[in-house]
Amino acid sequence: MMRGLLAGWWARPAVRWRAAAGVAVIGTALAVLGVFTGRWGVVILAIVLLGIAAALGPARIRR
Repeated sequence: MMRGLLAGWWARPAVRWRAAAGVAVIGTALAVLGVFTGRWGVVILAIVLLGIAAALGPARIRR
């Protein structure tokens, strides 16, 4: 039952948009921090987070 509730909640575009936006903001902040400090591992982590944010977006809902 809990899985159905979570799936229904996650299927709403507003929820997915907020989650994607939050992950994208964190990824962008890490990218800026990584470039300015010269820590390339942080930049790679930021790129991965931005890719995850793109996959979380509401356009990815498939029925």
